[in-house]
Amino acid sequence: MILDLVQLNSFITVAEELHFGRAAERLCMTQAPLSRQIQLLEQALGVKLFERTSRAVHLTAAGHVFLTDARLLLTLAKQAATSAQRTSKGKTGRVTIGFTSVMGFELVPNLIASAQRALPDIDIVLKEMVTVAQLEALEKHAIDLGFIRPLASRQALKYQTVIREPLMVVLPVDHPLAARSHVELKDMNGVPFVMHSPDQGKYFYSLIAGLFASSGVTPKFIQHLDNVHTVVGLVRAGVGISIVPASAEQLHFDKVVFRPMLQCDVTAESRMAWRADHHNPALTTFLGFASDFFAAKLVKQTTRRTAR
Repeated sequence: MILDLVQLNSFITVAEELHFGRAAERLCMTQAPLSRQIQLLEQALGVKLFERTSRAVHLTAAGHVFLTDARLLLTLAKQAATSAQRTSKGKTGRVTIGFTSVMGFELVPNLIASAQRALPDIDIVLKEMVTVAQLEALEKHAIDLGFIRPLASRQALKYQTVIREPLMVVLPVDHPLAARSHVELKDMNGVPFVMHSPDQGKYFYSLIAGLFASSGVTPKFIQHLDNVHTVVGLVRAGVGISIVPASAEQLHFDKVVFRPMLQCDVTAESRMAWRADHHNPALTTFLGFASDFFAAKLVKQTTRRTAR
């Protein structure tokens, strides 16, 4: 049995007024079609909902029970319509976001905290993964948005740069080079070095390998690892030194120091990436918020630099 929402609304109005004339007025209709709606509903249910006399209208026992459920059904129907409308406008829904480990320390958490206040009806699901894995997840629709390092992709993706940061040398606190205020690339020739993986850590591997190649420097590569925090962990243990993005300082490892590289203007870039062909209204809303968030952050950073 399929219940007609117009009939339900007519029944509820008559039940509340217990008068067909006043109910018809509320519904902006005449009594005849209103009476017909009640008759059709009673026929569909196979029960009598009202007792009618020349002087009064009363709910039957079945009518009293049905009134509670009818109100609930009408409320649920209105909620369903509202939810569909809000979803189509991107005011509600779900966005699944991938991010790298270093971006998960401050950049992404600050964004998510602000988004939860501004977009409370959008559910945000976070997944920590390296850039290569995020690109694969975007291809499979496993995530909606990635916070990645720039890597070539065969997919039709859209990008927005959210931060550029210098590269830093990370060393054990007792390393001979740790006493210097700056480190040069030539200082790393033949020195034990913890390198990023050419597969999962491809972006930093290519960036750093390019620096060494252009400078004619050949460190002694000890390990190749996927994640920045693991790289810093091995440096902390004294396995070797490494080059990482400046944001790695936020990991707050003890027993390591970070030093800028002399005469090196290469920066590490972080981007938002999403599919050009996505059909998620909530993602569109989130992207608008994130763009404004990072633009405001850039203005604050620029203002601080100018003030100095």
